[in-house]
Amino acid sequence: MVCNSESTVHYALCYHCDLLSELPAITNHYKAICPRCHTRLARGSLNMKRDTIIYSVCALTMLLLACCFIFINIRVVGNTNNLNLLNISDILYQDNYVSLVLVFVLFVLVSPVLLLLIQIIVCCELPLSKFRKRDLMILYDKLQHWTMSEIFMAGVLVSFVKLTNYGDIGINQAFWAFCLFIIWQLKSTITFSTRQIWDEIASNNFVKTPLVAGRIGIRQNIRLCLCCHAILPAEQAHCPRCKRKGKLRERDKLQWTIALLITSFLLYIPANLFGIMNTLFLGSTSSSTIIDGVIYMWQEGDYPVALVIFTASIIIPVLKIIALTWLCYFVLVIRRKTRNECMKMSRLYKMVEFIGRWSMIDIFVVAVISALIRNGELISVYPDIGAVFFAAVVVITMIASHLYDSRLIWDRHKG
Repeated sequence: MVCNSESTVHYALCYHCDLLSELPAITNHYKAICPRCHTRLARGSLNMKRDTIIYSVCALTMLLLACCFIFINIRVVGNTNNLNLLNISDILYQDNYVSLVLVFVLFVLVSPVLLLLIQIIVCCELPLSKFRKRDLMILYDKLQHWTMSEIFMAGVLVSFVKLTNYGDIGINQAFWAFCLFIIWQLKSTITFSTRQIWDEIASNNFVKTPLVAGRIGIRQNIRLCLCCHAILPAEQAHCPRCKRKGKLRERDKLQWTIALLITSFLLYIPANLFGIMNTLFLGSTSSSTIIDGVIYMWQEGDYPVALVIFTASIIIPVLKIIALTWLCYFVLVIRRKTRNECMKMSRLYKMVEFIGRWSMIDIFVVAVISALIRNGELISVYPDIGAVFFAAVVVITMIASHLYDSRLIWDRHKG
């Protein structure tokens, strides 16, 4: 179908495979799917702004309550240690692990709070200029991949199994408040439509030539803005809607992806060789690596927990490095690509993007246990240098996957 950009027809250029699709009127709770790679292009929500505000306010309220009261406590040798969420960063800072403090504060607290506040501000009828709203949405685009509240909660649950070896664990009101915070936060994120907010700022179509639905953008000399998903002429460097600079393809970022993968592989070696946790017991210190924790849990009969730690801390980082390396090889070397091969590579990339953050579970386990088990020279737990290396591996591989341009997978597909 050929249609001028001045018409009322709405288009979407898929950010995974570059196929141009004509969007129908999407009713409530329905979504538009790319027919080529099955990526979600848009989602219908009748009361998006109202529901987003409700969920976001509820989430922020629960987080405030979770930070004001005792999260969990443990009784060790007659002494009770109480843990508040904010205490975790204080204890890690006192141990001079500033990098782990930044991981916890930025990914678990600051990033989710900023996202929720942005959702509330842009959905309320505030007298914001389009420029202010644009700046908020650009910040939202940068932060949305770095929220790890649910991963922190998974780390807390895993740490419960390890903590039972030290003493009796107690769950307090703040724990349940934080669980509700995660539920409302995820609900608000799913409900919130960035496309609708960007369309209020400006139209998504800045192409003056006719567009053909069902054809890829590169063959129509058009490109996608990777920030606001506007459709632009291929030669236009800056997006008129979000002012972000871009190109037809981000092929040069493949070099950065490869460089970051090499860096993450080099860091992954000391992350496994050095200990991630030191245990001080009766004046004697012992260090344990990631694999030591897996073996200990398996020997204790905690098979599900051992499998979770092994999967998140050993399998996922290795598979992510291998998968991204294979994706780069697929783009750079393989010339003839069938639709089935491109679809498999596209699914592989989506899986890498989804599971990459979950490797941070072990870091949060170390943070929780280190903050709780502090009883002088009788028994205390401290993070070790291996945790810093491992956190760096997770962050670097996440950056590498974000820099990878998945549209390159489909460029040499002729079907």
